[in-house]
Amino acid sequence: MIRSLLPLLAIIAMASAFAPQPSHLLTSSRTAPSTSTTQIYQLGGEPERKALTRDSEPDEFFSTNTDKMSDEEKLPIAIMGLVGISAPFIAGLIALYAAK
Repeated sequence: MIRSLLPLLAIIAMASAFAPQPSHLLTSSRTAPSTSTTQIYQLGGEPERKALTRDSEPDEFFSTNTDKMSDEEKLPIAIMGLVGISAPFIAGLIALYAAK
């Protein structure tokens, strides 16, 4: 009876360690009250932006060089990717066939 009860208690103790803690215990008096008047400045002395959104940045910020390329210019990149992924498997099959 004791042998089966001891592992059960150990499992329960381990499982309770991973249980989420109540939020009221995490927000104790250790944290200082936050104020909305605090401004964070970058190195240049300008205030930091609130958030980066599509509305606050120009359209070209969100596009990469590959997005600006035409489909004809992207085709060699795609072919090189497929060859690079496929070549080790093909070389392995050739090596296995040659080993027989």
